[in-house]
Amino acid sequence: MRPGDWLVEPGRPGHIHYDIRVVSIHDSSDPAYHWVRGHGLECTWESAECTAPWCWEVLVDVDVLAEAADGATP
Repeated sequence: MRPGDWLVEPGRPGHIHYDIRVVSIHDSSDPAYHWVRGHGLECTWESAECTAPWCWEVLVDVDVLAEAADGATP
């Protein structure tokens, strides 16, 4: 996700580039965004031993999700 592609919560944009390994996607009250649950890439590090079902829950622009599903790269 690039800055501007996602929101921390409604009305609060994310300002960093962040790679997330998607666990699930859910509708939100804003049809332009979906809630995405996932893990940061650091969760795959052997030292992290992440056992949480998901670590991040953010709102992601549906156009960004569609591009990612089509295999488009930024």
